[in-house]
Formats: sequence, structure tokens, C-alpha cells
Amino acid sequence: MGGIRPLKFTELREPVTAAIILVTVDRSAGSASNPWDDLVDLHHGRIIYWGDAKFDPRKTVDDFLGNRALKDAFNQVLDSQMALIPPILHFSKRASGSLTFNGLCALERLELTWFEDHGRPVRNYRAHLTILDEEFVDVPWLHSRIKATSRTALAGSGPRAWRRYQEGVVDRLRVWAPSVRSTSAQLPATGTGDATLLSQLVGLSPTGFEAAVVSLLNEMAEVRHNITRTRPTADGGFDFFGSFTLPPPIQYEIPFRGEAKKYARSTAVGPKDVSRLVARLSRGQYGIFVTTSYFTKQTQEEVLEDRYPTQLVAGADLVRIMRELRIASGSEIKRTWLRAVEAEVAPVVAPLRRAAEEPTQYEV
Repeated sequence: MGGIRPLKFTELREPVTAAIILVTVDRSAGSASNPWDDLVDLHHGRIIYWGDAKFDPRKTVDDFLGNRALKDAFNQVLDSQMALIPPILHFSKRASGSLTFNGLCALERLELTWFEDHGRPVRNYRAHLTILDEEFVDVPWLHSRIKATSRTALAGSGPRAWRRYQEGVVDRLRVWAPSVRSTSAQLPATGTGDATLLSQLVGLSPTGFEAAVVSLLNEMAEVRHNITRTRPTADGGFDFFGSFTLPPPIQYEIPFRGEAKKYARSTAVGPKDVSRLVARLSRGQYGIFVTTSYFTKQTQEEVLEDRYPTQLVAGADLVRIMRELRIASGSEIKRTWLRAVEAEVAPVVAPLRRAAEEPTQYEV
């Protein structure tokens, strides 16, 4: 069963428990409705956990053991008694005899609200927890808290994330954080053959670069796809569009829209650039943002945390694609490929140039 399991001090007489264990039982889709379903959001490092109150006309919300432990813990949060705030360990129970540790948590706030227990109104607490960025918790630390003989012994001990929490710093778990790349990971080192390859892409005209990106994506044959470059003007905010098709028997198409921006390596792509692409995507569409430079940390964090359906392709990624497709050799892009890209752009650019050069006729 799930529930709230307070771990009491054995020596100290304090108005709070040493630690709290919370267990959420994962239910199958066909099981009966549970009025106190918890929400475990590992992606954003948050848990919403219901107290243990049930319908009982003889009891108040604080008469239930688990609720009392949560309220006592939150009182310490309100009073900033950081040493006394009990660490909360959350587990999910997916099968009998099997528990999955979801993380070391800190109590953020406690709400008093209502839910229905088989049609009968029940007052209950709803705890909002922050999952701290800590992968392991030593059992001996929990034992030392339980057996502590003074408040001093409770302060400054435990995992790093818990010690920082006691100091007022909350390191929230972000499971996507390792996916955020540094600038050096997104750009080839200066003075290398890869940097020379990238500079050749930067040397293309804007329309030439768009054509080059479309050509590179067309060369990638792992997934069946079609891709089209938009016209240079009135392109609707996209530089290319197309769809990926999953192989049979699924045979499902995923439409995508893309932007290709040729920037110097010192010019970063910021959140506004990517958010414009995301805002123009229709439901079910995927976004691809390609640049010769790099994406700022904030840009990557927004895409990952908000789960934007968008792939970010930086300068180093373009170089890897060219090498894998054998479009580049050494520090040179193959001239035959460049000529093919230039030939594709020429028929589009020429009419635009001629239109710009023709004098405007006015009626007299």
C-alpha cells in the first residue's frame, strides 16, 4: 500500500518527525478512480501528494497520522527552522514488493482543500513537493537523524542538495539538464578543419545556406522523408517544410517546419528566435532550427523544460552531418555538392535580381 510513514526521533523531543516516507501507488488505466491520486512530475522536479484523510465524521483533518506529520513539517518551514524540517523521500510502487525511489524532496507548501471519498466530501491536505537534485541518499544519514541528540546534529549534514536547502538554496531536479550543451560543444574549435568547413557554409548567401540545409537533410536516408525549401519572400516564417514518414506497418507522417539561420560563430541564437518558430507551428507539427552558430543556455533550457517539439541543430552538428554523408573531405566541402546547391539557388535569385533592376513604369 501507499501512504505517509513518519520516522520519529528516538532521543529528541521535537514537534516534528525526523523524516517522512511517502509512497504513491501507480494505478493501471482500468482501475477504479482514486480521489487522492498524486502527481509525480520528474521532468519538472515536482510532486503533488495528497494527505491520508478519509471520510470519518468523528475525525478532523489533523487527526490522521500522515496529515499531522505533514502539518508539523510545514510549521517548521513557515518558522524557518531549517534544521528541524524533515527530509521527505518519495517512492512509487508499481508492483507488490517493488518500490522506485523518485527523489529526496523538500516541502514547498501545504494546502487545505476538499475531495470526494465515494461521493462524500472530505477535508484533506495537498502537499507540494520539490524534488531536489540529488541522486542518492545514504541510509546511515537517515539513521543519524533519527538517533540525533541535539538540533545541532541535524544541521549541516546529509547530501549536498539537502545541506544547500538548509542554507536556503533549492536545487530542483531537472532531468533534462544534462542535455544542455556548452558553447564549445556546439561549435568546432577554432583553427581546426571542422572550423574551416563551417566557415564555408557561413560564406554562402542566406538563400544558399537555406538550400544547403535542405540538401543535407535530403541526403539523410535513415528515415523516409520529403523536404521542400520555401520561396525567398513571403515564406510564412519558415525556410523549409516537409514530413518524416515512419516505416510500415505504422506508415505515420510527422509534418515539420524549419528555420535556417546563417550566423557568425560569435552570434548566439536566443530564446526569441526559437520561440518565433515554435509559435508558428500548428498542432502536431515538429520544428527544426538550424544555425551555423550556437544556442544560448536559456534557449536550450526553454526548449527542454517546456518540451517544445523542436530540434536545435548547431554549427558542430552541421559539420558532423557533412562528414557522415561524405559531403566533406578534410577541411573542404566537395565542390560538386556546392555547385549543385548554387545551381538550385540561381534560378530563384536571378528573377529577383532582374525584377529589382527593371525600371518602374508610370502612367502619364
